[in-house]
Amino acid sequence: MILSLKHLNTYLPEYKLTLEIEKHLNELGFEVEYIKPFSDVKGLRFAKVLEVFDNPNASNLDVVKAQLSDKVITIQTANKILKPGDLTICFVEGSSKGKQVFGSKKLQGVISEGMFASWSEIGYDYSLLSPKDQVLVLPSNFASLEDDPIEKLNLDDYLLEISPTANRNDANSYMTIAMELAAFYNTKLALNNQMIKPSFISKIQVNKKDAEELMFLEVLGKKETSLQEKMLLAKHGIDSQFNWAINLTNLCLIESGVPAHVYPKNKLSRNLSAQLYSGTSKILGNKEVKVENVLTIFDNKKPVSFACVMGLEEYKVTESDEEFVFEIGVFDPKLVRHGSKEIKILSNSANQGSRKISKEIALRGMQYLQQQANGLKYSNIVNEIPKLNKLEILNDEKMLKLYSGMEDLSVFNSAKEKLQKLGFEFSNSLIKVPNYRYDVTIFADIIEELFRFYSYDNFQDAQFKNTPIKTQKRNITKNLLAFKGYDEVRTFTLVSQEKAKFNPFNFEQNINLITFVSKEREVIRNSIISSLNEIVEYNQKRKLNNINIFEKGMINDNVYVIGMSSTTKNFKEFANDVLDFIPYEVKLIPFKDNNLIHYNTSAKIMHQNKMIGWIGKLHPQFDNTNALYAEFLDTFNDNLAKFTSVNLEPYKSIDLTFELQLNEHISAKIEAISNLGEVFEINQIDDFYKEATKTRFVTLRIVGQTSEIQKIDNHFNK
Repeated sequence: MILSLKHLNTYLPEYKLTLEIEKHLNELGFEVEYIKPFSDVKGLRFAKVLEVFDNPNASNLDVVKAQLSDKVITIQTANKILKPGDLTICFVEGSSKGKQVFGSKKLQGVISEGMFASWSEIGYDYSLLSPKDQVLVLPSNFASLEDDPIEKLNLDDYLLEISPTANRNDANSYMTIAMELAAFYNTKLALNNQMIKPSFISKIQVNKKDAEELMFLEVLGKKETSLQEKMLLAKHGIDSQFNWAINLTNLCLIESGVPAHVYPKNKLSRNLSAQLYSGTSKILGNKEVKVENVLTIFDNKKPVSFACVMGLEEYKVTESDEEFVFEIGVFDPKLVRHGSKEIKILSNSANQGSRKISKEIALRGMQYLQQQANGLKYSNIVNEIPKLNKLEILNDEKMLKLYSGMEDLSVFNSAKEKLQKLGFEFSNSLIKVPNYRYDVTIFADIIEELFRFYSYDNFQDAQFKNTPIKTQKRNITKNLLAFKGYDEVRTFTLVSQEKAKFNPFNFEQNINLITFVSKEREVIRNSIISSLNEIVEYNQKRKLNNINIFEKGMINDNVYVIGMSSTTKNFKEFANDVLDFIPYEVKLIPFKDNNLIHYNTSAKIMHQNKMIGWIGKLHPQFDNTNALYAEFLDTFNDNLAKFTSVNLEPYKSIDLTFELQLNEHISAKIEAISNLGEVFEINQIDDFYKEATKTRFVTLRIVGQTSEIQKIDNHFNK
């Protein structure tokens, strides 16, 4: 949502908005994407044309004498549209646009003391305000020569873009943001609350059918869209060169946050409804589209517009129309999004209507239209939304104390007062929520609202308990398998009931889905080999026979395993790959109690008398791949590594010589040393045979921290 800071300030007449608004909107939960000056113009002046004549040396140049508030100046222009009496604007000597500073210059023998300005030269997109990019001619009563054009043309403005959360669609409007800021600043909110008195009762009959709500308003007569309103629309990138009624619907969108549509009254009957439509129609711009099941506003049985998306060419408002029927509805956002996709256009209206619009906000939009029609004849609101009861939420002070960490809840009294200005009602037992806040449904939402207006900055920092930092070791599973020549594959966790029968880990029950897309994907697999087998079969059918693959994935109820398969290695090579990967002592025993596994070439992988996996082949009765498979539990990273402080002391070393019998191996001594303490390394540095004793003498050098070396020395050199 783009906001004009200057226009937003009109809602807060007793408070001067500054660039601090960026911080305050962020505090309120409306993320500010950017805030920037609207225009880089300085020193602009109003001028009244006194005399216009051709440059005697160049007929393509007009010499214009213009009256400023304090003097008469001469400016030349090639845009020959000015005539005596016109009110315009100009850059005079010393004025600037960005880094360009204007001064006097002789053109074809005549001094030009500045430059006349157009919409585009002062910061506006001219195409949204006039048919041509030419010198700006203003209504003669728009300003006096003493006025400041920077202020009158709203050039001293800042544009900011906010991104309300998806559940605050009401905040895509000036009114809601102004309400929030008025409560935040505790200042007066200036909304148009004039008495609405319909001039007549409309005879339109409404059947909302597929719409949640559908309202209409008749207006007889039209006004002129003011230049201020046109400039506001232009700042929002909206074209204002239309009938007043069309411009009013666009103003309704940005001011109240409600999409509105308008029809010429003389083309409608009295029976209007909203229902789904399929067929071919011409939308605005005379573009023919074919749609299916698009929510459409009907006049009797004829479509007149696609609800909240786009009007139809036959029922468009032209400049000559003076009697109108305005429409505002509450529609299913899914149907609005579908309609926009069908015509392949995302209008401003569809963009807003593609998210929920509450009934209260819709009624606010219709009341805005009535107020803007003041001075004309306008009807009652046809099918007006009745008064809505506020949602009631039980007050839970215990939860508020828990979430806030405070025992004294009186600190939130100020926040409650601000929320009351937004329509919330607080009592000891109940909290009533305004209907436009459809996102507030439980007490946790109330807490969030209280925290917003209390300000998160007011919460004192709490010192956290300093516990030892724990971290998991870096998982290099996939790297290790890749180094051994295995390629990673990704498969579906879901399989058919038939394939779920393969259950080597003997899980007690299957994990079935309540809803599923097909019979092939209705249960979580009990073995990852069911999926790897599909991969091997698929590739062998494509004549790709040299296969080495692996996958890390889930089986049954959140059990994670690693699966491997090979068609190029024999059992011994494949088993070595698997056992090299498992970091603790295991043993293999024959796997003979599963009919789907080849019992002559398969084994269970056991650790501490518990099966952690298996390796082998599937029974040839059920498998034609002849591939080797392995599957084991992925529990290698369960242990957490704890960071310890770094010991900067140099390592110590000790040399120990052991006498060994001829058939005795040094490994037993190395194991004994390792069990005594943590050492950095153990190296064999000498080995000799002594004939006299018929024994070998082996010398080991042990390197480690001082304390560990001392323990080893005390043990072996008592």
